[in-house]
Amino acid sequence: MKLPKTLAGLAFAVALMVGSSALLAGQSCCVKAKAKGKECDHECCVKAHKEHKLCEKCQKEASCCDKAIAQAKECSHQCCKEATKEHKICEKCNKKEEKKEK
Repeated sequence: MKLPKTLAGLAFAVALMVGSSALLAGQSCCVKAKAKGKECDHECCVKAHKEHKLCEKCQKEASCCDKAIAQAKECSHQCCKEATKEHKICEKCNKKEEKKEK
């Protein structure tokens, strides 16, 4: 009798992990590097940016800032410009990663 409940619980957990992957995407490595005044040094990102493209691995849900970085431009949003001046990440356009509770 416990086996069906265990399997149902396991199926729910897997569905929750798969469904929450978008929520866990968070700020990209490129946006984080830009806030520090640096360029992303991931080989995949460097290669993509040379071609003025987004890195398909690191920027699956690209923000406005990711798109601008790929085009070697500054983001045109005022909120992003202000955050960049302060060496911060615009949290309006680049959502923070949600951390799992233990």
